[in-house]
Amino acid sequence: MTAASSVGFIPAFPVRHERRLPLLQLLKTLRQNAIGTYTQDAFERDIIIYRLGFKRMILANHPDLIRHVMLDNAANYERDPVGKRLLEPGLGKGLLTSEGAEWKRQRRMMAPIFQPRRLAGFAAIMTESSERLAAKLAALPPTCTVDMAEQMMLLTLDIIARTMFGSDDTTDVSAVGEAMDRYQMTVRPNIPDLIGLPRWFPRPAAAEGQRALAEMDTIINGLIQRRRERGELGNDLLGLLLAARDDETGAVLDDREVRDQMATFFLAGHETTATALAWTWYLLSHAPDVEAKLHAELDSILGGRAATYADYDRLIYTRMVIEESLRLYPPAHTTARQAVADDRFGDIAIPAGTMVIISPWIMQRHRLYWQNGDVFDPENFAPDKAAQRRRYTYLPFGAGPRICIGQGFAMIEAVLILATLAQKLCARLVPGAKVAPVAKITLRPSPSLPMTLQPRR
Repeated sequence: MTAASSVGFIPAFPVRHERRLPLLQLLKTLRQNAIGTYTQDAFERDIIIYRLGFKRMILANHPDLIRHVMLDNAANYERDPVGKRLLEPGLGKGLLTSEGAEWKRQRRMMAPIFQPRRLAGFAAIMTESSERLAAKLAALPPTCTVDMAEQMMLLTLDIIARTMFGSDDTTDVSAVGEAMDRYQMTVRPNIPDLIGLPRWFPRPAAAEGQRALAEMDTIINGLIQRRRERGELGNDLLGLLLAARDDETGAVLDDREVRDQMATFFLAGHETTATALAWTWYLLSHAPDVEAKLHAELDSILGGRAATYADYDRLIYTRMVIEESLRLYPPAHTTARQAVADDRFGDIAIPAGTMVIISPWIMQRHRLYWQNGDVFDPENFAPDKAAQRRRYTYLPFGAGPRICIGQGFAMIEAVLILATLAQKLCARLVPGAKVAPVAKITLRPSPSLPMTLQPRR
């Protein structure tokens, strides 16, 4: 499914089954690659009700149902217990995993950190790191093969290290990145989780994941302690977290809360953007017309100079390319909410305990809402066309009160990185390389993204 078509490039996606998989095969596939379990009708119907083991499930492909769950009656829908059980060991009780009043308190304290005036300062770091990587890659021999997924991980790791920890030891930060990556490889749902068995039921231990977390905690806690001892908090994300104060109560974050927010920002600000950019290079490699249009905008607006925060609003087509990449390959591919109390949507009963699955992977390719939804076409995000799009059909950053607080950071980072690198080089997938999307915590290209590079300037 990677061949070109008359309407544009159709990128890789897993086989869509004609009928639901048998239970054991379904459970095995869910552990290996959750997006490989969907049937064709998931991309054609708006609401599908089914059972998985002891759990009642609703696959919500209707924009109004998504709005109901994520906005109108959001207080009745908590993050699913399976997801929380998988993420909390690494992310603790941070903004991504907390609920209710605790989440509201954290969100209130985090909001000032992501104001535009802060993002402008972070943007300069994004460009500087991107220019260093561009120079390094442009100097490679044309026959050299690089894993662009790995390169994007290293780049966003450098950026998050500098924006989060400032001038602190980047060796420590790299070790955090390695530990987080090892932890993610162990984060897979167990069969007892998937079929809804109670928490006391035995589950296989993830010893490697626990070792990785211990290493990560040692480093992060050391960074927090050194910063407190120094007495100068700084203007990076760590300093801003240590200085954050609740306007309503005057409370500040303790060390454990700072650690949990740092782990959350590290994952959300490093892994997701890197994955989105990796898929963008993959898509551009197969779409020379799109790449040519991207280059034309960069040449016209930047003319070879470094991209800045002030350029973000002017780089319209560059942003369209990123948005289309996020549509086809949303890093946050699936989210789920569990009903706390009985609820109703139209004539559909939603008893307490029902799991509502909201999948950007499905919704953003759905035949009811996207014409040629499997085709790579940045024109989907042309300003006039985007204005006509129905709400809750494009969800790469979630929706409602829990929409990703770092959305602005992520979009500015992705656009500035792409603008900087695409000015200097073209990337081509190695002929014959097979790349497939695999749903872990994020939607990664697997097994790697081998590409050759050609300098433009």
